[in-house]
Amino acid sequence: MQQIEQTGRSVEEAVSAALKALGAAPDEVEVEVLVESSRGLLGIFGQTEARVRVTRQTSIGTRAVELAQKMLSLLEIEARVSLREEDSERAQLEIDAGEDTGLIIGRRGETLAALQHLVALLANRGRQSTKRILLNAGGYLEKREQALQALAKRTAYKVRTSGRSVTLEALAPRERRIIHVVLADEPGVVTSSIGTDPNRRVVISPSEPQPGRPHRREDLPAQGEEPAEPKE
Repeated sequence: MQQIEQTGRSVEEAVSAALKALGAAPDEVEVEVLVESSRGLLGIFGQTEARVRVTRQTSIGTRAVELAQKMLSLLEIEARVSLREEDSERAQLEIDAGEDTGLIIGRRGETLAALQHLVALLANRGRQSTKRILLNAGGYLEKREQALQALAKRTAYKVRTSGRSVTLEALAPRERRIIHVVLADEPGVVTSSIGTDPNRRVVISPSEPQPGRPHRREDLPAQGEEPAEPKE
């Protein structure tokens, strides 16, 4: 059931009953008020109940699949887009493009990231609550995460042995978070971020200055923790 008309002593009561019947949350539906309630004479005679029409909206994840599929078609790329998983926080899409997978990913994932940004903006537009959209193609997200984990470990070792901070190249919010998480319990180092997107960078620093190797001012990271990852 995708649409229902419901009555109640008030609009709120009618909407609540409709949501229960549909098994939907308030941000998953559109509400059209057909009749406002009225109390009638002396609040008793001629009382009119409110009537509403409540329609379930397509989920953000499903909408994202439709948008991604349409964009790839406009680019004349034959691909199949599917919804891998969706919860209250995010939706992950899988793109199967065969020989064109590399073209969709682009250099260091730049094309995939640009497509993800556009799909997220359009899929979340007009919604009361938004979700983070992730696009994956050819296992790129998993491979990139493994590469970043290895980079974090190598850099942490370099920082511990040299006693000097290292600033990584600019990374996307999700990629910065991977670095922070990997090194959260790593002994001898701490992480922070500097700059603003799209040039925000992770700084890996010794947790304590080593004897004979004091921090240089230019090596010290900016204060402040990494903010929560935005819903793309």
